[in-house]
Amino acid sequence: MKREILIRHVAKTTRDMWDRGWAEANGGNVSLRLNEEQNAAVVGLQGQSEWIPLSVAAPTLQGERFIFTGTGRYLRNVELAPERNIGIIELNLCGTAFRILWGFESNGRPTSELAAHLLSHATIKESTNNYAHAVIHTHTPSLIALTYAFADLSTSNLTSLLWRMHAECVVVFPRGIEFLPWMMAGSNTLAHATADALRTRTLVVWEHHGIVGTGRNLDEAFGRIYVAEKAAEIYLACAAAGGVKKALTDDQLQAIADNFKCNWEKSLLAGWPGGA
Repeated sequence: MKREILIRHVAKTTRDMWDRGWAEANGGNVSLRLNEEQNAAVVGLQGQSEWIPLSVAAPTLQGERFIFTGTGRYLRNVELAPERNIGIIELNLCGTAFRILWGFESNGRPTSELAAHLLSHATIKESTNNYAHAVIHTHTPSLIALTYAFADLSTSNLTSLLWRMHAECVVVFPRGIEFLPWMMAGSNTLAHATADALRTRTLVVWEHHGIVGTGRNLDEAFGRIYVAEKAAEIYLACAAAGGVKKALTDDQLQAIADNFKCNWEKSLLAGWPGGA
């Protein structure tokens, strides 16, 4: 794989996020842990910076390389000037520091959510047996709106709402969607909570903020987020039209799961938020 192809893949994802209104101003961030083929595209790159200490240690990611979007950068500009708005980094052999190999011109750094991304990558590398390589954080408006519309959101009732509003959901995220109460963005507290949630989930909603999605590659992570956001949009459209009068039943969800051979986490089925 050529480096240009790898960069175009990231640029397409960031453009899609911008076009859907998920990345206002400098919101949203993306990271990709390079697989064997992608690493071949960056062979020969030399360190462009000194080793920079991490705020969290990620020893299971020692020596790994990543593409990250930059802090303070607009995702819509990645396709215009990738060398400024994204960069390639590698971790040291202890997983305690990183250095820049390419990009982040001039004097840029990876996203302020670097800790959350790295801890999430460490978790999904282990929990998926090295299958998952992508982490996307973005500001999906309809999912954020749900966190303002209901005072009693939980992992179970948010999952139930989304599963019941769109038949694709139980197939795309059969293990549910984690709900995390508000924590400060960029904090190690939020980073650790997100990583813990990703031991069993592929999607995590941050209250009043956005969502984190993971997958084998950026397309899979993006697709999971897109499906969850679509279900939230459908719910809000129904609410604006007078409320949900009919939703997918337990039996219908089971039939969908059986048809697509999904090992879904049926224990998450619950009532609607707010008792609606």
